[in-house]
Amino acid sequence: MPRTVDRYVPMALQFWERGRRYEDQGRPVLASRSYTRGLGCFLSYVKLAQDVQLAPAYYAFGTLGRELARLLAPMHRLSALQNARMALAASHLADPTRGQAGLIRRAVRDDRGRGMYQLTLDRRRLELTPEVRIAGAADARDLLASLLGTGPTRRSAQGRWPIGSGARLGRGRRAYWQEKKRYMQAVLPSCAGLDERRERARLRQEADAFFAELRRVAPGFDPGPRPEREKEEVQRRLHEEVRRRLEGRGDPAPGEVLERLRRAGGEPFGKGDEPS
Repeated sequence: MPRTVDRYVPMALQFWERGRRYEDQGRPVLASRSYTRGLGCFLSYVKLAQDVQLAPAYYAFGTLGRELARLLAPMHRLSALQNARMALAASHLADPTRGQAGLIRRAVRDDRGRGMYQLTLDRRRLELTPEVRIAGAADARDLLASLLGTGPTRRSAQGRWPIGSGARLGRGRRAYWQEKKRYMQAVLPSCAGLDERRERARLRQEADAFFAELRRVAPGFDPGPRPEREKEEVQRRLHEEVRRRLEGRGDPAPGEVLERLRRAGGEPFGKGDEPS
């Protein structure tokens, strides 16, 4: 592999580490810029590298993309959505099952011990197991689903790039930007053509199936938290608490509950869902 290609991974990790420092300093804009440059390095690597196992780079690419999307979500939904789609594409290409929950048992059994190691910032040189790769793909589904709305008419997955489709693009700056545009418009093959509401539902369904199958075939594996689902559960419980209090079935302190709901990132009621 040409030396100019091989250098992209350490460059990506340097930008990743710099972005973490900016986050620790409370400078999210600079952090997002550094993370974006790191993603560009990973994209260049997986696009140009030849005759190498790309799963570790795709997994790191997806992990950084999810980190950036979560940073951007409160600040700029469109940018968060584009980066979540990039992360979904990379995580899907790292997934040994390519999105088939029915193949998880075989992947866990057959793909173990292949000598692959993680390239992520926090876990370098730890083994990159099939369980880790599958959990990353499931997490990418959770993340993108959380950023999509529930309206049936929005384009969402319509007119986008089904991951892995199309001709291989060449070298050069123009080809790089074409490839990046593909990733920012990525959609799972199983979601191609769906409107936003249906894509969201499919992503949630597939994530649930992945995590359930991982628990079944690898009970000792800890896939980590599901932050978007945990946030939804907090919001659901607070919605119920607000309803009970406003209906007089609890202590009459709705202001306190509403404030807790806002801090959790939710709204008191959905559109058309106010209590009568």
